[in-house]
Amino acid sequence: MNGWKAGALVGVGIVLGAAGLAAAQAVLPAATKGYSGGRLGRIDLGKAFPDLQGYVLQVSRLELPPQGGGLPLHSHKEMPEIVYIVSGHITEQINGGPIETYGPGSALVYDETVSHSEVNLGTEPVVYIGAHVAKAARPAPKP
Repeated sequence: MNGWKAGALVGVGIVLGAAGLAAAQAVLPAATKGYSGGRLGRIDLGKAFPDLQGYVLQVSRLELPPQGGGLPLHSHKEMPEIVYIVSGHITEQINGGPIETYGPGSALVYDETVSHSEVNLGTEPVVYIGAHVAKAARPAPKP
């Protein structure tokens, strides 16, 4: 293959790759598109661990409705969390990286360095259990 044909193919590949990335990013929610659920339990960590005075461990069950339910870009800077997906498939982007999809049995860890958005592109609800540490004065998330 001569030089100009190879260059043209590379150029087309770059354009198509950029268009694909833009299309994928367009599916991630810019605003909350509905979710439900709530707190399953909460423990005051300061009672057992004096160094953690003012912090709680909270476990919640959340459900994202199919075909577009999700959460917009948010940070876990002051709220590290571990999520276990019970059912459905969640599509997310972490720290501006690649868009990936996770299904039942996946455990996702969001430490203080993580910012992400997530969406349910499937036809069934996504149900997941999340355990996070937060400041006690922080209000519980509202669906």
